[in-house]
Formats: sequence, C-alpha cells, structure tokens
Amino acid sequence: MKKILPAFVLAILTAATAFCQSKKYFAVTGEQYGSVNWIAFRQFDAEGLSEPKTLYVPAETNEVVYDALTKSPVLSSTKDADQTVKPQTCSCINQRMVAAIAYDALNNRLYYTPMLGNQLRYLDLSSDKPKSYAVTTQLLKNFTNQPGEASVVTRMCFSANGFGYALTNDNQHFIQFSTQKQNKIVDLGNLIDAKTNGEHSVNVQFKSWGGDLIADANGALYLFAMQRGVFKINPSTKVATYLGDIQNIPADYTINAAMVEDDAKVIVASSTNTATYYRVDLITLQATVVNNSSKQVYNVSDFANENLAFGRKEAVTVSPKIADNKSSVSIYPNPVTSHNFIVQFNNFTNGKYMIQVRQAEGKAILQNELNIKGSQSQHIILPSSATSGAYLLKITNSKGENIYTNKIIIAD
Repeated sequence: MKKILPAFVLAILTAATAFCQSKKYFAVTGEQYGSVNWIAFRQFDAEGLSEPKTLYVPAETNEVVYDALTKSPVLSSTKDADQTVKPQTCSCINQRMVAAIAYDALNNRLYYTPMLGNQLRYLDLSSDKPKSYAVTTQLLKNFTNQPGEASVVTRMCFSANGFGYALTNDNQHFIQFSTQKQNKIVDLGNLIDAKTNGEHSVNVQFKSWGGDLIADANGALYLFAMQRGVFKINPSTKVATYLGDIQNIPADYTINAAMVEDDAKVIVASSTNTATYYRVDLITLQATVVNNSSKQVYNVSDFANENLAFGRKEAVTVSPKIADNKSSVSIYPNPVTSHNFIVQFNNFTNGKYMIQVRQAEGKAILQNELNIKGSQSQHIILPSSATSGAYLLKITNSKGENIYTNKIIIAD
C-alpha cells in the first residue's frame, strides 16, 4: 500500500513542545455532569487552575460545517464525499455524538468524527469560536458498516510520526490520516494478534471494543479497551500485543477515554461514571484514584492532548539556548522525510560544533563534527536504520556546552 507523507513543516518545533508535557487537554462530554449525550467539546487545565472551557457544541439543527479544502460552508452536516457509502445506523446513538478525538498540536486542531458519520472533521482552535471543518475529498470510513456499533470509530490519536490514527470498535479498520492541506486517508486494514496474545485476542467481540488510543515517543500506539485490557500496537505491522489488564479499577467502571499525563502515567475516564478519573502506570498497569474528594467530574467519551508516553527521557531547555541571542537555528523539513533534512545556522561564531541526533531514551544515532563560519546550511543524512518516531537534536560548541536542543520527528 502506498505510504502517505505528512506535509513538510518549515517552522521550528520548540523544545517546550518537545518533551515538556502539556497540562492542557480536551474531552468530549455530555451537556452536563452525568449526561451520556456526548456532544460538548471542552478544554481543561489538568492542574485545575481554570474552569473548563466549552469550545464547541454541535447545533441541534442547521449546524454549519466548512469544507477543509475550500473553507466554504458544507450544505449539510451529514454530507459525504461519496454517497454510495451509507452512514452508520444505530438506534442508541444520535447524529451529533462523538467518541473519538485527537489533538494535532502542530496545527492547533482537534480532529474528530461523528459516531454515525463517515467523515473526518476537525475544530480549528486558533480562534475564540472554533469552527468545524470536514474533509470532503475522502471518507474516513470508506467501507460497508457492520450492524450495531461494530464499525463505529471510538478511538483516535496522533502518533510520534505525525500521522493521525483512527480505529473502529471491532478493530477491523485501522485508519491512517495526514494533516496536510489536502488530507489523505488510508484504511490499513485489521489489527493482527501477536503470537503471545493467546486467549487475549484484540479481535474478541465487545471485550476489545471501545476505550481509546494513546501514543508513545518511540512510534508505538496503545489501545485501552473498554473492559480494561491494554494492547501495544506497531503501526507499521498492525500487530497488537496484549500487555495485560488494568488493576485496581472497579469492575463496573468502563474505560472510554485515555490520555498521557507524563512519561508512563496515563489518565483514564469513563463515559458514564462521574465519581473520579484513574491514573494508570503504563509499565505496571496499576491504577490509582486521581480525585479523592467528593467533587464530581465529567464523564467522558474521549480524551485528547499532545503528550507522548515515555517522552521525558532527557531534560531539555525550554527554549533554544544561543549564547549571544543573535544566532538562530532552523530545521526543515520537520517531520523529516526520506531520512534527510537541512539545518540552517544563522550568525554563529566561527568554530567547531558537534551535532547529535538521539533517541528518546538517550542513545545517539548520529554524531557529526561541523566547522561553522557565520551562516550556512548543513545537509544531514540519518542512518537508514532510524525508525519513525521522535528524536532529540542537540548542538554543542567546542567546549562541550549545549547551545541548542530541539525535537525532530522522523516520518518514514
């Protein structure tokens, strides 16, 4: 299958968004506590310093949705690019309900899909009143829907490789999408059980349904199923490896939303329970209560934020450190394609510098000594063995002092 590459990113990704974990997150909830009409898009501050902000609630009628390519209004909120593919039907779900969202921090968009729809949509969060845009050139679900909720997309996230991924309840459609101007969508097919899964198949009806997807800094995805099972997914092979069941969560607490808090800590929530959220250790799968007070929380159909699991393996400066404040560094394209990219040095003091590219866990995959004179471009070729994912690029001077740190993403 032809591989899709995300759009080139010419802007520098700052170190603040590299491995400093964000406290901002998004959720789809009901209109009020306890409501199972999951239509309200909200933004939260994980530290509780501000009240939740309601971003968007689809109108009961005459919802205005804009075309992602032309930016013009779409005549109907249920309009599809190909009417031969009938939308999902299920009596327990209304047209506006959403159970899958993913935050694209690079473009400040919140991607989603209606539970009964076939479209990929996103909220543009760059304005005070976000608008909803629909991808009309391709369908997110370009296949015949199965009866009931089997074909409903209930899981979605962005990977370290820059792609978004969506997953149907029955795990038969693992869908990859890009965020470039004309979004490209590919149905990669069904998830495949690892040989070690045994009776814990990712394709067991209902048991592996629902829940959410998260991503780590090394390119893997993790499926948190509604019934507390956790699977690690390799997006390249589609192999899902059963890691175990989450412990210390009540049997009647369904897991419907998950997001990375920091490193191996994942916050999970239920779509029906308003008592508390749980913090899960991704390594031990042990859960602890997040909120011990009697304060009610929103029940959530899905979470989203920009954090990647296992992303704090090396401390970095909050912003690039350039000694004289006149020098600067640019990296492009980022995400990196074809294993090569350009580093542009501007107004550097003449001398020798060392450039390193390291994996998230600290292992160097490239180290080159450069002789920089003022301003110049340096073509960097990464080893072919470098897999997709997030890496740290560091530049040190002749004294070994770290003068620049930033994140790059290898997309192929």
